[in-house]
Amino acid sequence: MRGICDMVSLDMRDISGNCPSWVDGQLQSVTVNPVYGKGLLSGTTSFQNGIIVLIQNLFLYGSGDIRVHRPENKLPVIAFSTVLSGVRQVYFHSPRTFLGDGFSNIEFPGYNPAVGVRLQANTPVKTFSVCMAPAVFENLTQKSSTELVEMLEIVDSYASKKGTAKPSRQLDIAQKICGHQALDSFITSPNDTLFLEAKALELIALQIKHLEYLTGKTQKKQPVSHHREKIYYACEILKKEMAAPPDKLTLARRVGLNHDQLFQGFKEFVGLCPFEYLRILRLERAKKLIESHECNVTEAAFAVGYSSLSHFSKAFRQQFGITPKALQKAGTGI
Repeated sequence: MRGICDMVSLDMRDISGNCPSWVDGQLQSVTVNPVYGKGLLSGTTSFQNGIIVLIQNLFLYGSGDIRVHRPENKLPVIAFSTVLSGVRQVYFHSPRTFLGDGFSNIEFPGYNPAVGVRLQANTPVKTFSVCMAPAVFENLTQKSSTELVEMLEIVDSYASKKGTAKPSRQLDIAQKICGHQALDSFITSPNDTLFLEAKALELIALQIKHLEYLTGKTQKKQPVSHHREKIYYACEILKKEMAAPPDKLTLARRVGLNHDQLFQGFKEFVGLCPFEYLRILRLERAKKLIESHECNVTEAAFAVGYSSLSHFSKAFRQQFGITPKALQKAGTGI
């Protein structure tokens, strides 16, 4: 591999033919100076909500790697970006942690901007970025710019610590798929702005989710043992209140879990989802009431919470292989 000193070095302003990318508060579409290559250095689409999509789809001439020096970003926008091909490295004033393998990154005005990129030889450069003013970001995500910068600082502090930050492979793949879909839509269906805007919002959501994941702000799955007592408590509630049980959200809230934790815990400790467990509880209790002659079939069904006798009989037969009436007549256990 060539060292940096052996590379061809270019300035972004030369590649753009000195065409400005920002005019009167608007990002501009700029083509590559034909002396250096071909394609879009920046292709843009703006939306009414203040979001701007920016894609790069270009090819630079040359047989070796190219280092492109980029003027410091003085644009008053936040940029969510992912690289799809053609970039070997991105350079910053100080080390940064990427939000995935594709140099996925969030740039904030004045915060450790990118100053250059190293492009792969003979490889098309394809990128997808979503830009917006800080005020638009805050209105869209309900997060403050200060909060975003704080999370970036936490993640970037990992850059010099090996093994500290472990990006989510699932989120990384999702970003790449989103980027490829957006780029393809921009090129082949430029009038399908609804789809492109949806992809822009998706990239923002994925990168914020990844940032939260890396900073520990995303709720991680707690060890199952942590929920053991709460699942047992939920079982007791269903046993005591089987005739009029709480709904799933109320049950989860009563034991201090969310919906997903409740279902996961039941599956792991009980082997059933909560209301399959409740169904068996009810049928077992009804069977005992009938066997002990404490109730007839109708009374047993209503006592455990069934409002439909036909539904009860069908469920009973599926569970025990005999109808409740047949059990009552037999007068013995199964």
